[in-house]
Amino acid sequence: MKAGFARVSITPPVGTTMMGFGTRDMDHGCEGIHDDIYVRALFLEQGGETALIMGYDLCFLGREEADRFKGAIGRVMDLHPRQILMNTSHNHVGPSVGTWYSAGYEMPDRAYLDLLERATVTAAIGACKSVREVTLWAGVTRSKLPMNRRRKMPVGEIENRPNPGGYVYDKLPICLLKDRDGKPVCLLFSISCHPSMMSGFEISAEYPGVAMRRLDEHFGTTCSLFLQGVGGDAKPSVIGKGGVDRWQTGTWELMEEAGGIVADEVVKALENGLRQVKPSIRAASVEMTWPLEPIPPRSEFEKIVAETALKNRPKNVQYLWAANVLWRLDHGYALPTSVTLSAHGIQLGEGVRIVGIEGESTAPWGKFIEDFYKDGNHTVGILRWNRALPAEHRHDSRRGV
Repeated sequence: MKAGFARVSITPPVGTTMMGFGTRDMDHGCEGIHDDIYVRALFLEQGGETALIMGYDLCFLGREEADRFKGAIGRVMDLHPRQILMNTSHNHVGPSVGTWYSAGYEMPDRAYLDLLERATVTAAIGACKSVREVTLWAGVTRSKLPMNRRRKMPVGEIENRPNPGGYVYDKLPICLLKDRDGKPVCLLFSISCHPSMMSGFEISAEYPGVAMRRLDEHFGTTCSLFLQGVGGDAKPSVIGKGGVDRWQTGTWELMEEAGGIVADEVVKALENGLRQVKPSIRAASVEMTWPLEPIPPRSEFEKIVAETALKNRPKNVQYLWAANVLWRLDHGYALPTSVTLSAHGIQLGEGVRIVGIEGESTAPWGKFIEDFYKDGNHTVGILRWNRALPAEHRHDSRRGV
C-alpha cells in the first residue's frame, strides 16, 4: 500500500457567517479566530485501487458542496465519487456550509465556498503527490468523552440534558499508516460525540482540533485526521460531569480538557500496541430513497406566514420555510415526497473499514454496523458524512425526515 497526507487551512475571513446554532448564525458573522480550521486529506493506493478520505473542521457539507468538490477533484485526479469519502467533524463554531436552518433560505457565501473548493483540491493533490510505501496498523479502544444527551423527563418527554446512564457509542477506532522507516504518514481516529460545547462568535476546530494538535505534537509531524462517528445523541462529558441538571457552559479550558482526553486515549492505545493488517482497498457507494412525512395542506403554510409579525419575518426560520414552500407551489414546483441519502464505504484492509451514512446518525447505528460485519474485535471505523437537507425537503420543521 502507498499513502500520502496533506493539510490545508480553511480558516474563513472575519465576518463570515457561522453554522451550528441557528439564532446565533442569523445574528452576525464571526468576530475572530480562536484557532485555525483545516481540511485534511489521506490518499491511498493498493492493488490498482485508489481512495481519498477527507476530513473537514466544519459542521456540515451539503450534497451540493460535496458533489461540487468531488467533481473538482475528479477533474484533476481522475477519481470517481465512490473513491472520495468526505466527513465533517460537526464542529458548531465553524463557517456556514450547506443548508441547515436559515442557510437553506439565504444566499451562500460564494467567496468562502470558492476558498473551500480550492483548499479541498489542493489538499487532495498534496496528499497524492506525497505518497510513499506504508504498512497498516489498526486497533480499537474506548473513550470516556461521549455522554448521552437525551434525558427522559418525569412526564415522558425527551430533553437535551446530561444523561450519564444513557447509551453512547464509546468505541474509539484507530488506524495508523507508517512508512518504511516507521514514521507516521497518517493517524485516523474516530470519536462519536458532538463538538458542540462551544458557542460565541470565534472560529475554532473545537475538541477534535485540540486532539489532532496534541497527537501531531506527540508524533512530531502533522499527520492526524479525525472522523466524526455516530455521535448525534452525545455531547462531551466534561460539560456534563458532577451530576448537573443542565449542560455547563463550554469554555476554552474545558475544550482543551476534552481534546486532551481523546489524545491521551489514542496515545495509550498506541502504546498498548496495534495489530498489523494486510491492506486491501475497496470502495463502494449506494443511494437510498427514504420517504418523507406527508405534505401538509397549503393552509398550514399560509397560516404560519399570516401569523408571523412583519418585524420578525427576516429572522424567523419557520416563516422563511413556509414562505419558501408557498413560493415553490405558486411557481409550479412539486414538493418532493422522498429524499435520497448515500451510504458510503471504504475498506482499508481485513476488518478495517470506514462506513459513512449521509446524515447525523446516532449511537445505535454503531452497534448495528458492528453486528452486520461480525468482525469480532477487528477495527470498524464508523462515521457520518454530515448533510443538512435542502429547504424543499423540509415538510415539517419539527420532524424533518
